[in-house]
Amino acid sequence: MNGQLVLRTEGLEKRFGGIVAASGVSIAVRERELRCIIGPNGAGKSTLFSLLCGIYRPDSGRIVFKDRDVTSLPAFRRVQMGLGLTFQTNRAFHALSVRQNLAIPSRLQVAASSQAAVDRYQYALKLFDLDPASEAPARQLPHHKLQWLEILMVLAAGPDVLLLDEPTAGMSPDETLQTARVLQSLNGQGLTIVVVEHDISFVREVAQVVTVLHQGRIFVEGSVGEITANADVRQIYLGRA
Repeated sequence: MNGQLVLRTEGLEKRFGGIVAASGVSIAVRERELRCIIGPNGAGKSTLFSLLCGIYRPDSGRIVFKDRDVTSLPAFRRVQMGLGLTFQTNRAFHALSVRQNLAIPSRLQVAASSQAAVDRYQYALKLFDLDPASEAPARQLPHHKLQWLEILMVLAAGPDVLLLDEPTAGMSPDETLQTARVLQSLNGQGLTIVVVEHDISFVREVAQVVTVLHQGRIFVEGSVGEITANADVRQIYLGRA
């Protein structure tokens, strides 16, 4: 693929006691790429996400973001550098209004947003059908809109790379498809996106590159077609008809 490397890992290792959660994990994500990271339960997806975010520190190996070694940097420093994060457990402020939630990133001045980032935010705001002036508490939103609100909060900070942990969990097929379409469009507008996901229909819809994890290691990488046609991947993850 075209584009410079923007996020990469080199030989990440992480253990929790006797459990090997990441073993020699090396990935390389290029600018304007939309990558999905998949794998069965216990494959190491959540651990890799936490390592990329700065929640965990690896036992060995390193993480490079925008040509800078960020292995020892905490999560908030990575966010300041342009890494946008959403988590499997929704982190929107449920007691605050939609307006207040969306105002928080601008108050914190996490990133100096380019016009392209502003345009992406405005586009997603329209497609996700959320009123930025709404005084309704976020807790009153249906589940899928609460998920979308969190994505919008991250986009409001103008990230260069968007890292999403199962963004469609609990959504209906139609809501999942809408999320996929918005992320595809944002990627088409220049945003690099990495998604940790288990929903194969979503992965088929959006992914340009797929990384399959198994037992803490990279099992295989390739296009959606290559991954879904791989007999070993079907056996360990997708299942057989």
